[in-house]
Amino acid sequence: MKSLPRIPLLLTVALILSGCASTHTQKQPVGYEQLRGWNEQSLNSVKSALMNSCKKLNQTAFSDTSIWGSYTQWQSLCKELEQTPERQLKAFFEHNFTPVPIAPESPGLFTGYYSPVISGSRKPDATHQVALRKVPKDLVQARLGEFELTRDLSGKTLVGQVNRGYLKPYKDRKTIEQTPASEEEALLWLTNAEDKFFLQIQGSGNVQLEDGEIVHVGYAGNNGHHYVPIGRILKESGELKDVSMQTIKQWLAEHPDKQQWLFNQNPRYIFFQQNKEGAITAQGVPAVSGRTLAVDPKVVPLGLPVWLDTRLTATDEPFQRLMVTQDTGSAIKGPARGDIYLGIGKEAAMLAGKQKAPGKMYVLVPRAGK
Repeated sequence: MKSLPRIPLLLTVALILSGCASTHTQKQPVGYEQLRGWNEQSLNSVKSALMNSCKKLNQTAFSDTSIWGSYTQWQSLCKELEQTPERQLKAFFEHNFTPVPIAPESPGLFTGYYSPVISGSRKPDATHQVALRKVPKDLVQARLGEFELTRDLSGKTLVGQVNRGYLKPYKDRKTIEQTPASEEEALLWLTNAEDKFFLQIQGSGNVQLEDGEIVHVGYAGNNGHHYVPIGRILKESGELKDVSMQTIKQWLAEHPDKQQWLFNQNPRYIFFQQNKEGAITAQGVPAVSGRTLAVDPKVVPLGLPVWLDTRLTATDEPFQRLMVTQDTGSAIKGPARGDIYLGIGKEAAMLAGKQKAPGKMYVLVPRAGK
């Protein structure tokens, strides 16, 4: 499930973004005996998740000098993985990879997300009045790496709109919501603004139409504004002491007159498209419940196997398993920070809403010579 600051000059962009490179990339390998739960794990479904990621690896992230292994190494390992039976997966990883802890001195923080199922319609009616918007026609993206003065910002993108020949920041959430969407601008129509807001936070979901059809929707773009957690707003203002999805939703139910005000505190706005499959990750592959992890790609590239050692807050059970870095998120920043994909529906929503636990993360890095 990333944003850039609103700025008038490309030079300012360069100064702001120049400090983004991660400093948490030193190798400190450990043995598999230090991975709590490794010997008790089940590797069911992890092979298919990793094989999906193998097809989407970003070649530029795996140069010959990359600490995460070269692209050639990964091509070879992916071919070997494809031919490895599930009963031999544990030996495959132990033979070919070395666990490297990410920010070992940090307690880490691991939250959860899920794919909701909400009520919707293809046309507005008395029940469905809230527009789930498509990418607006006036939204413009500029790839900074294509401009001579900003080629060192390759991979960075500005989002805005053209006003009298100049690229200006795109409208924030409050401004977008002040203008009702036309039927042409809406992908689908939902029953309430709360469902839409949390669908935007999740980045993907499932909309059930009146005839029972399930429409998969996913991230198509954003307005370029920074992400502000509304839970932080409620905590800093003294409205909530314990912040979770459940307590935020309870506060919204008790303060319906302040709902839009709270939503507007997050200026970032997500636009949607229809997907053929369920939750699609930032890497462009389907999310797998309990196997997909959202990370900060400035710290760890997408598509890598990682061992996660944390707990499920809702049940206080250990959560120790091999996952794949397949997704990102606006709130997922820094080392040892991850968001666990926990599936679809109400049970997943309960687990994800309460999930907030410390833990450790180890990237499995190809051994030298592999």
